[in-house]
Amino acid sequence: MKTNEESKSAELKRYENFTLRIFYLFTAGFLFYESFQNWLRGKIETHPEVVVLCVIGYSLALFLMTVSLSSIKILQRFKIIPLIALIFIMTSSIYVIAEIQYNGVYRTDSMAFTHYASQLWLFPSWNPYGHDLQIALEMFTVDVDYVTLKPDGDLVTNLNYPALHLLFFTPFAYFGLQDMRWITFIFAIAIILILYWKSPSEIRPLVLIPFFAGVDLAINFTAGCLNDFLWVLPLIITAFYIGNPLIAGLSFGLASAVKQQPWLLFPFLLTYIWRSEEYAGKKKTKSIVMFTTSTIVGFLLPNIIFILKDPKSWLSDVTTPFSGQLIVISQGLSTITQSGYVPLSNNFYFFFAVSVFFLLLIYYNLYFEDLKYAIWAFPALILWFSPRGLQNYFIYLIPICLVAIVTWYKTSFRRDLK
Repeated sequence: MKTNEESKSAELKRYENFTLRIFYLFTAGFLFYESFQNWLRGKIETHPEVVVLCVIGYSLALFLMTVSLSSIKILQRFKIIPLIALIFIMTSSIYVIAEIQYNGVYRTDSMAFTHYASQLWLFPSWNPYGHDLQIALEMFTVDVDYVTLKPDGDLVTNLNYPALHLLFFTPFAYFGLQDMRWITFIFAIAIILILYWKSPSEIRPLVLIPFFAGVDLAINFTAGCLNDFLWVLPLIITAFYIGNPLIAGLSFGLASAVKQQPWLLFPFLLTYIWRSEEYAGKKKTKSIVMFTTSTIVGFLLPNIIFILKDPKSWLSDVTTPFSGQLIVISQGLSTITQSGYVPLSNNFYFFFAVSVFFLLLIYYNLYFEDLKYAIWAFPALILWFSPRGLQNYFIYLIPICLVAIVTWYKTSFRRDLK
């Protein structure tokens, strides 16, 4: 007669095999879609390498579709192939978009300014903060639809991110890399591998599906020159190691040193440390001090040189997104103003977002046990009400939400075994 533990183990194995079949089939469908897109946009008449990529992509898709319906022995033998196939098609599609469809063209001003600033910082160690970087728009042939404007129609041409954003690119600029999209791509691959590796085997096949459910997050935004994966990587380390104030704080500081979006999480993370049972029995005040100190260290390490050189320019540039000097453009609530239907001011949306921020902070404290893991979705909720609630502000939180779900699953599973 099977023990309760053996029954649970058999049930988990059955569940793992089922999710593995779903993962095989999902990956096949994703490969069919992206291989077809590469066939359409890859100029196959003049690029034989795209033909090879398409043939491999379709071959893998057909193989995975067949294996998804095969025996458990075959299913288990090739279970690493879906992960390899997803990375392959992701690489192929970004290559086709970046090197063929938009060769030599940066489709966003943020990538152009950051790349140019990393070059200026090297040659001759010039401080990019406080300077006009408009020449980068011509250097990298930035798409006119993706430049940032002020309400008076003038261009935003300053570096409006913290310094780690450009320092990640600096060594590659030194060695002459011409396209920084591939650096963002490396960060994306690191995120995928960490998510896969840190997930329990029985849910591992499902973990990557939300990441690849939309091609914007997996492919298009990286190929289109959005570099948010630079801050997502350190933030998923924060989420995985939230029980360790030193590691969590340092990685959170580094994420905050890349872009401003993680800043919104700081008071919520302090609440988490104070209220979470992970810190039960620990000196919570000491843990908060450790987290805060390591956050400050992580943030200042890449920024301190630029702050000391010109503190006023650094502060002015880094706070540009909060200054109200950018036009209303959004996939959030302010779409009603952008489209001309409801004329409301920038300040209205700013104070609306601030109100949502404080309301969430109050509710997070009041209903902590119910909202414990929802913390990672809060920046998206807040920014949806802001003057500039853009798609990348929302979807790049998906990998971090996946970490929270994996963490929740591990915690619940341990409780079930007791």
